[in-house]
Amino acid sequence: MVELDSNFAEIYRQPVFILSCARSGSTMLRCIVDTHPDLCSPGHLSLGALCSHLYETVYYSLGGLSNIDSVAQRESLSILETRKVVDDILGRYAKGKGKKRWCEKSTVNIDFLPLIEKVFPDAKYICLYRNGLDVAYSCMKFNPMGFMSELSPYIEKSPDNFVCAMLSYWQEKVDKLIDFEKSHLDQCIRINYEALVSNPEEVLKKMFIFLGESWDRSLIDSIFKVPHDHGGGDVKVWFSNRINKDSIGNGVLIPLSMIPDDLKSRVNAIHHELGYVTIESSYTNKDCDSDGFVLDLNDFFYKDLFEKDAQFCQLRGICKFVITGEKGGVWMVECNVDGLSVRACDEPSDCTIVAPYNVFYALVHGGKSVIDAYENGEISGKGNVILALEFGRMVFSRQ
Repeated sequence: MVELDSNFAEIYRQPVFILSCARSGSTMLRCIVDTHPDLCSPGHLSLGALCSHLYETVYYSLGGLSNIDSVAQRESLSILETRKVVDDILGRYAKGKGKKRWCEKSTVNIDFLPLIEKVFPDAKYICLYRNGLDVAYSCMKFNPMGFMSELSPYIEKSPDNFVCAMLSYWQEKVDKLIDFEKSHLDQCIRINYEALVSNPEEVLKKMFIFLGESWDRSLIDSIFKVPHDHGGGDVKVWFSNRINKDSIGNGVLIPLSMIPDDLKSRVNAIHHELGYVTIESSYTNKDCDSDGFVLDLNDFFYKDLFEKDAQFCQLRGICKFVITGEKGGVWMVECNVDGLSVRACDEPSDCTIVAPYNVFYALVHGGKSVIDAYENGEISGKGNVILALEFGRMVFSRQ
């Protein structure tokens, strides 16, 4: 256990860590913390990894000297020296900012919690959670040209299903965080991203009181006015002028069929723990377009589609349409020499088109283009992609 220098403790109080997985609002939250007159929060420092390297350096250098009598003494020395280095760097940083405490928010710190708790036994932890579907969707939107390094191992495991990769990342990291929170209840406060952006005054007041800091509602008005150090994280925060909740619920744009049943069960278990609805229930309230109208899919496939019968005459094959959501279903659309036929069932097909109900509605009624839906990951195709494109062109044609 680290023995804290009493003189240092009088000047710089216990450190703070924001713990979360990627795309959970940690950059915004660290800017909020950084706005407080007694707290500073720099960009990504990857402090957990730094502590790991420092610990190993000391363990295999100073720890190997002849005056070290035991493994326990060697470990204690490594922890103490690691704390000294970090305290010196971030202590001077806080002093230079005119603050009394520092807060670190690197998302990779979750993987170093066993060491972090030894080096910083006096720390306070803000455990920040966000709905798994929204995290997965945000990860894919934020990384169109290549995934951040902490997500890459999950892409390697599921290169043919990015949804599965991102949800697996979220599930693994959040499981670790929940376990840590439960074993450190006195040092942790749980914050849900959705509550933070929907009711910031109530959530932040509770958070700062937990940290032992003063609370002034005017802090919320200053978040995007005072300067904050850049460095990693969500760049969107630098172009914001208010806390907004526009991204809540965007995860339902992910086709439900892209989530394997076993992963769905694991995500649902965590959602229950965190107070979120199940994945299936997340889609229930998205079965209407914003104008409130509902598309009867049976009418569409058995009636409206046959008004385009002539357009399908050159196609040959079977396309399965999987519409996710409470009002969704599966329809087989077949084109052969006898013409167009439709049946509501789930059978083998030449190609498959998958879309959430609300996206399908928008595509049918012209509220969204197929290109935009595809580029946004809102619609997907499997099997014979060329044939799927032809079926999609016919089904979503409004001529």
